Amino acid sequence: MREKIKTPSYMKNVPFFLIAALLAPVAVLLVFLNWNKLTSQMRSNHLTFSLLMTFLYISKLLPDGTFKIVFGALTMTLILFVTYIFFGGGRKK
Repeated sequence: MREKIKTPSYMKNVPFFLIAALLAPVAVLLVFLNWNKLTSQMRSNHLTFSLLMTFLYISKLLPDGTFKIVFGALTMTLILFVTYIFFGGGRKK
C-alpha cells in the first residue's frame, strides 16, 4: 500500500502565496525543495505564481512603497477575517 505524503503547512495556498508576495525568490526555492510532496496541480500553480513574483521582484517593476501598502492591506484583511470567525462567522447553529 502506498503511503500518502503530507503537504507541509507552509505549502498550502494562502501561506505560500503570502510567502511568494513577500519573499519571492524563497518561494521558488520552497517549490523545488518540496517538489515530490506536491500534486502536479499545486506544482504548476505554485511555480507559476512564484516565478511571476520573482520576475516582478527582480525587475523592480513594483514601486518602492508597494510593500508597505500590500503588507498593510493583508494585515487589515487578516485581522478582519480572524475577528469575523471569532465572533461567529455568519453560521448560526
